[in-house]
Amino acid sequence: MERNIKLAYLICFFRYTWFWLGIWVFYYLRYTDYAGIGLIETSLIIAMIISEIPTGAIADLLGKKRSLLIAFILQSIGIGMLAFVPSLINIMIGVFIAGIGGSFYSGTFEALIYDSLKESGKEKSYEKVIAHIGTISLISPAVCSVIGGFMYIFWPPLPTVASTLGYLFGFATTLFILEPNIDSEKFTFRNTLLQIKHGIRELFKSREIASQTILFLSIGFVVVITDEMLNSFLGVEFGFNEKEVGILWSVIYLLSSFASQLTPLLRKILHINLAMIIAGSLTAITLIISPFIGGYIGGMSLLFRSSLQVIYLNFVSVGINSVTESKYRATTLSVFNMIKNIPYVLTAYFIGGLSDIYTAKIIAGWIGGCLLLLVIIQLTLRSKNID
Repeated sequence: MERNIKLAYLICFFRYTWFWLGIWVFYYLRYTDYAGIGLIETSLIIAMIISEIPTGAIADLLGKKRSLLIAFILQSIGIGMLAFVPSLINIMIGVFIAGIGGSFYSGTFEALIYDSLKESGKEKSYEKVIAHIGTISLISPAVCSVIGGFMYIFWPPLPTVASTLGYLFGFATTLFILEPNIDSEKFTFRNTLLQIKHGIRELFKSREIASQTILFLSIGFVVVITDEMLNSFLGVEFGFNEKEVGILWSVIYLLSSFASQLTPLLRKILHINLAMIIAGSLTAITLIISPFIGGYIGGMSLLFRSSLQVIYLNFVSVGINSVTESKYRATTLSVFNMIKNIPYVLTAYFIGGLSDIYTAKIIAGWIGGCLLLLVIIQLTLRSKNID
């Protein structure tokens, strides 16, 4: 299954050809305000939440290759709508479709990699492979972000057109994937419901695993909010223009790709839970100081927070995959992602509206305080359990 791993690297590159990365806030602001962007993001996350668990179960039952093909088709259609029929309503519909596509990709891709390695008896190398995947998923948008900034100046919809082509190349590459033959089940409606039940159980099947899942989620709630919307708002409020913000995100993603490579080393010297507590605390601090900084210092805070995020995501992937049965893997990852996204869908519109009133920098400070409180609560509960 080494072929799958090599193809996975290429698929990952095409999946993250995000030419729109640096300019999406500027593009959306052509049609709405921060509150409207909150509505668009709510549409995206609602799509991801309602489809996250079913698509994970489908991936485990129908096949991970088929699920990835569906993912790329839906994302091509959704992002293409942003380019060719731009309006607030059409953008909401487009990101809704793309969100469902993202759910087909979410969890499925990691499960495909882990099961491909397991079939070859090389699952212990997953930490290194997922670190490489993390690096590629950052280098690709880093390169595309700079190009997208100049595309936007030439023609605003062009970055989304280029991203649509990237998804189509991802679809073509996925056609060459070989489906891993591990713990497969027949696809039926009854089996789908059972699969979802087992996926939820995998996250809480023991006291230790449940405690770890809760820690992952406590930090993950804020990671989703900052990554999906708040960080981009801050890039604008820190004073960067269209070209500069494209370059900024390129630098952030490139340097974060190096942080991803630290995963195997950090895994050797830090327990997963301790790494999560450190990452959560430092993330909270970068948010808390947001109201008091700007310019290049603000850009540095975005860089540091993004590096922490990729380490968080890699550790979560290692933590969940290492304790999950193969036949429930994609479902379990999807269940986790769905739960992690729920607070965002409930708050995206309000975060956008409050950012219009108080600025995104102030909102970031509030959210950072909430995250620090969650980390302290987790640390206190763990200390009591040890005693």
